[in-house]
Amino acid sequence: MITGYNTDVRHHDVVFHVQTEDKGTDNPFIESLVYVGGQVLAAKRAGYAELLAEGQGDRAIVELMERQHRTVIAAIKNGRFDAKLEALLDARKAAAGTATVVGTAVASGPVAPPVETYDPAAEPERTLDQVILEYLTNEADQEQLLLTVEGDGDLTLGAGAALALRTTSSKTGRPVSGARVQVRMISTVADPRILASGETDDDGLLSLSFDIPKLDRGTAALIISAASALGHAEIKHLL
Repeated sequence: MITGYNTDVRHHDVVFHVQTEDKGTDNPFIESLVYVGGQVLAAKRAGYAELLAEGQGDRAIVELMERQHRTVIAAIKNGRFDAKLEALLDARKAAAGTATVVGTAVASGPVAPPVETYDPAAEPERTLDQVILEYLTNEADQEQLLLTVEGDGDLTLGAGAALALRTTSSKTGRPVSGARVQVRMISTVADPRILASGETDDDGLLSLSFDIPKLDRGTAALIISAASALGHAEIKHLL
């Protein structure tokens, strides 16, 4: 199961990093975190226990994860987090101006406002088509690179693997050719290693076949990354 989306979004000359992950069927919810400068600015969570009760599988969970990821990106572009961002920047300025009391410097670390959870229930319910249209047509929108996996590849430790990857523009949906794609394996017991790499063709497609090493202990994940003139995109898959 593909368990992560990571996207950098530029808004008001500030880069927001959006990370969306599936917490797993034992803890069934999707979590999106919004970072600025490595610090969590906001979070959005949605449970999917009902999907499991209905017998839905990985595909439905991935669709929910992608929808939530796009919703958070649209919220950034529409200025929903501007007040939180202003509070964070003001707190950092205040922390930088450390005062001196009775000749002794007052040490202080970075001060941040409390992380507030973005509650979609507070907003009028919109369809996925409305969210995507708003995101793609926003005048301030900056074009981003999107990386997706076509189909459901079987990725297992100690087995051969085949991935069909696609790179597209977040703004137009058109394929991005010449994107440099790399599949890396990271683990708790070995150094990172590159398992496969290549470039997307004129249709933004790339097929990669490779072997996934077997581990006798520890945990591992695949990091599938793509880079082009539009930027960088990444997918994480737990093994």
